[in-house]
Amino acid sequence: MKQSIALSSLLVPAGLVSTTAQSAEFASADCVTGLNEIGQISVSNIAGNPQDVERIVALKADEQGASWYRIIQMYEDQQPDNWRVQAILYA
Repeated sequence: MKQSIALSSLLVPAGLVSTTAQSAEFASADCVTGLNEIGQISVSNIAGNPQDVERIVALKADEQGASWYRIIQMYEDQQPDNWRVQAILYA
């Protein structure tokens, strides 16, 4: 089953993403005003659930020196529990 999750419906409650191994944090669309966009990332073939995908994005954002990230597209590939995601990074 192919599933598409829009950013507006991807408002993850606080606490789903562990902050122990990363410093980059999720930012909703209304929170990025005034932040400097520093790039984008695309990651594919992520196994797991949406929370696993978010942890990977947070780690990748942190590796690139971002303080914040905003997921703009996340969808499940043809194989169940195999995800693709795109995110914008902010300083």
